[in-house]
Amino acid sequence: MKRVFFLFLLLDFFCKNALMAHCQMPCGIYHDDIVFNRIDQYIETIYKGISVMNNSKFSDVREKNEFMRWVIQKEESSNETASLLTKYFLQQKIAEGKDEGTIKKLQSVHKLLLLLVAIKQNSELKFLNDFSKEWDSFKLMFHLEDYECEMENLRRKKDEAKQKKEHPDPEKKI
Repeated sequence: MKRVFFLFLLLDFFCKNALMAHCQMPCGIYHDDIVFNRIDQYIETIYKGISVMNNSKFSDVREKNEFMRWVIQKEESSNETASLLTKYFLQQKIAEGKDEGTIKKLQSVHKLLLLLVAIKQNSELKFLNDFSKEWDSFKLMFHLEDYECEMENLRRKKDEAKQKKEHPDPEKKI
């Protein structure tokens, strides 16, 4: 009986260590740009949620319900972002001694995770804007050539259209 118990303990130990040694995500199905785009989409979702929440007048039950749904969505998007930062970057991409930027990457991820906590606790766009700036810096640490985030392209196009409306071309005749 003692031998069987000891054998199970050994198997348990070796199986757990063998499983722990493997990557969190299967090789070949995740790419940086996919993860970057997912986090960019979460940022956009949180931005819209905070904007809607801040403009809510609570005049009827529908608005109260919508407010609560955006709070939940903001929480879920923040959690998913934190999960990706942890599982993909901390556990997969940032390896000790692989490059000289490891410390900067670790500090940046830590700052991003702390900002996510602030985003969950507040409904101010300031924290999301700080997160977005740090996130843009973080992406550049991976030396992405010609990387263009779809959400950023949409935001830039929207900003350019808004600028054209606010400041029409003075040389153009009406």
